[in-house]
Amino acid sequence: MAHHPVTLRASAAAFFSLTDRGLNGWWRYSLGVTLVLVVGMLGGGLVHWMVASLPLGDAREYLAANASLMMMLLGVLMVHVFLHRRPLRSLVTTRDAISWGRMFQGGAVWGAIMVSGVLIESALYPGRYVWSFEFQSWFFFLVLALLLTPLQCAAEELFFRGYFLQAMGRIFRKPVVPAVLSGLLFSIPHLLNPEAVVHGMGIMTVTYFVMGLLLALVVLRDAGLELSIGMHTANNFFLVVCCGYKDSPLPASAIFTSVTYDPFFSLVSIAVGGLIFYGWFFHRARQ
Repeated sequence: MAHHPVTLRASAAAFFSLTDRGLNGWWRYSLGVTLVLVVGMLGGGLVHWMVASLPLGDAREYLAANASLMMMLLGVLMVHVFLHRRPLRSLVTTRDAISWGRMFQGGAVWGAIMVSGVLIESALYPGRYVWSFEFQSWFFFLVLALLLTPLQCAAEELFFRGYFLQAMGRIFRKPVVPAVLSGLLFSIPHLLNPEAVVHGMGIMTVTYFVMGLLLALVVLRDAGLELSIGMHTANNFFLVVCCGYKDSPLPASAIFTSVTYDPFFSLVSIAVGGLIFYGWFFHRARQ
């Protein structure tokens, strides 16, 4: 399918129409979402426990968290292929082929936005980021992040912004409703993250929701997951190897570490950065 600048509603309709192929009874989606959640949570929890019990040193928790999400990825792929009997590409994009270049573009733009956000935060709050670079440990996590972060983020995108968003699109054709529901579902498992307990469920729920809503709107406006996968991957990769923070759900060895995680600044930076990201790709397309 050719990609032309269109409205959110038109591009969302194209993305939702990908589900017209295959088997799409309501019970299949009900069963499919349930299976993915069960496999992802129970199977992922078991895998997390198994990996976390291994003598893996400083990388133990990082590897356990990433390994557990592979169960979600496995569940999505199996449900999509065997329960709905659709080609994998129909879960990802309306393009004739998956656009890897589009993923890199999304990652590059969001990476630039994150760097800008850290620079602004450092200027407003001197001393918030401290040098924590240790080459041997950092290089080890760099290799792990290059191998695992794309898979971890693809797992979340394929379920929250792929399978679940398309399922909701078969019920609610107006794009805002599926986007909001996807954002809400995305928020729930992230409330188990350490920073949610430390900094308050309220503001962290809003932060996760804003991020999830942004990713869903990007998917619907671009009629594909490529930008969101690139954006999500850049976000997590940056937190692992560039600028980490205390109580991170993905503990690693970054070059800089924030000694004080500011949930309000994080929320504002995601919201403002999201508007810039959306405008960069889609406002220019209309010109």
